[in-house]
Amino acid sequence: MSKAQGKSNNLKTGDYKMYLFNDRFKVNYKGMLSILILTQLLYVQTVKGESKYREDKRVQLQVLIGGALIGYHFNDQIFVGFSTISNMAQEDSSLDNSTKIESRLVSEEDLPTGLYGKKYEQQRIVTGQLRVSPFESSGFFLSVGSYQEGPRKETLYFDSRNRTIGNNSYNDTSMIIVIERDPVYAPLLGFGWNWIYDNGFSWGFDFEGGLVNEKVTKATAEITTNNTSVTSGDIALEEEKFRKSADLSTGYFTFAVGYNF
Repeated sequence: MSKAQGKSNNLKTGDYKMYLFNDRFKVNYKGMLSILILTQLLYVQTVKGESKYREDKRVQLQVLIGGALIGYHFNDQIFVGFSTISNMAQEDSSLDNSTKIESRLVSEEDLPTGLYGKKYEQQRIVTGQLRVSPFESSGFFLSVGSYQEGPRKETLYFDSRNRTIGNNSYNDTSMIIVIERDPVYAPLLGFGWNWIYDNGFSWGFDFEGGLVNEKVTKATAEITTNNTSVTSGDIALEEEKFRKSADLSTGYFTFAVGYNF
């Protein structure tokens, strides 16, 4: 086995950039948003008194997909809450070529051919949110706050075939690429809907994401091959390519259900 590590830092300059809702998740967000807007329009007509319920039932406890939220409505417009989501995404794909494997951290056009398996881990997300509800008879809100997300790690397995690595071609070469992304500590922006009923039952949707600073949040790449003739220079070139192409987007969509009192 030949092995080299490309642990160089991402020195790309630039200020905060918004990376919300990675399109590599292959989720139809436009369709989801259309459904939510339609749902909201229907509820504007049927659910009255949202402002009253936010004031009368100020403490909010909700279960999220993989986590929980607790918060307090200071009045009909201002809500402060904290949420935590653990094991947001974990995958250990079968290595039997039965299904198409897609990377979460590298776009398909940047991947070598022959991807047949992966392991992916994403750690806990914690947010502190200030929500502003601008409409009395609507559950719609805008949110700002603090976004924290643990590191992400993806291991990609590529089969043995003739490959170009760096500046040279190699025969019968397999690869394992490990991409790791730093934890994220970032400002939060988001929006969602939260409906409260007169019996205290509440539910909603939440879209949240962090504003990632590329100077702070970095990615690393490490490549291992079965071909001892692959030079360390060619491996370093490949590692740099994957480090630069690693996705820095961050965010989540979740469903919430709970109780207000």
